[in-house]
Amino acid sequence: MADGKARKQLHIDNLYLVKKLDEDYQKAFYRLYDYLLEDTKKSDLDKSIIANIALEQCMEGMKAQKKPQLVIPRDLKDYVAKYSKGPVYKEMKKKLRNQDYEKLQIGSIWMVFAIAMVLFFLKNLLTKDYLANYAIDAIVACIAGAIAFQNFKIKRRIIRRYQFGSFYMRVDAATLLACVFIKLVSPSNFDITYLLLVISFFITKKKIKPQFEVVI
Repeated sequence: MADGKARKQLHIDNLYLVKKLDEDYQKAFYRLYDYLLEDTKKSDLDKSIIANIALEQCMEGMKAQKKPQLVIPRDLKDYVAKYSKGPVYKEMKKKLRNQDYEKLQIGSIWMVFAIAMVLFFLKNLLTKDYLANYAIDAIVACIAGAIAFQNFKIKRRIIRRYQFGSFYMRVDAATLLACVFIKLVSPSNFDITYLLLVISFFITKKKIKPQFEVVI
């Protein structure tokens, strides 16, 4: 079984569901997981699709009280080849695509609010006019910054997964730089920076939706 460090190199959607499997099914699934981890030919998206197909089958097999080896056979090569194409593969790809689109939208909304909070702190830092006091405002800004960064990583991972290009990352970077510049030039102009963040969100949403629709 691959160690924890190696497993972190591969993102598998819905991996938390493994905790719902009994010990034998967990062993069967992780045998497949490690096999996928070592496959250098398949993309991370393909690996995630096959792993999620296996997860669903393991959940169903456990409920039906089937033996794990009847769900995930010893010959993993044939199993992976079987589910690397066909209707089951396409259905799971569509399910993960919809899930990723929803994650991207929610994450982008969180980014808007979190970055706005950080910018709000920057304004307070420049004007020395804190909402509560420096310490509390700084803690809130740090939490908001962590939330923004975490959702940025999710957004970047999804965009790279579907190879949508660097446009969206460049929009985010340009918007953030513009907001910081405005804050430095005019610290009181909070509404304009928030508006820029909202505009960036809708630009991304409008442009990326058609790209998601043609994934399948």
